Amino acid sequence: MPRPVFLDVDNTLLDNDAAKAALGSRIADVVSASAARRFWELYETVREEEDYVDFPTTVQRLHATHPEDASRVTRILDELPYATFLYPGAIDTIERLWSGWTPVILSDGDPVFQPRKIERAGLAAAVRGNVLVYVHKEQRLHEATARFPGERPVFVDDKARILGHIERQQPDAVTVHVLQGSYAFEPVDRGDPAADLEIPRIADLDRVIADR
Repeated sequence: MPRPVFLDVDNTLLDNDAAKAALGSRIADVVSASAARRFWELYETVREEEDYVDFPTTVQRLHATHPEDASRVTRILDELPYATFLYPGAIDTIERLWSGWTPVILSDGDPVFQPRKIERAGLAAAVRGNVLVYVHKEQRLHEATARFPGERPVFVDDKARILGHIERQQPDAVTVHVLQGSYAFEPVDRGDPAADLEIPRIADLDRVIADR
């Protein structure tokens, strides 16, 4: 198998900040103000409790007080046109990777909504079904690399903290920090190394890893 390149999704291939803003606008347009406010309160509560964005649990809790609005939010989540939020060159970059690597989506997220989002964005098709979604992917690296083995795997992410954890566990890996999105300039955790490479945009990826 050609050397794997593990690609994050949110704010790496897809502008998740813009997608979240569009989601907020659509929710505000179709549900009551109280339901919209409650949805985002629950969103933050669930994220704090679980340390990741969990839309199914958020909507389930909203259903307890706003059942009709919760159903509308579910439809919005399923119908949001995620392909329109892909960063310029994201799909073309994946296509170029196929010439010498094996591109793989390695994403954090809930097991229900995140795969749907990846599919609707056209990313699942671009990586030819090579999609792995874990609640905390940095805790499942052994499983990911067993599924897609190869020397010096490449990991690409917008979060330095995630890449630091990967560097510590996989010192032979090549880590690439993409400086996109709201988390781009957050530091690594204490004791973790910095990423091997930094790039300003995902479209530069294949060029910088060509000789690594």
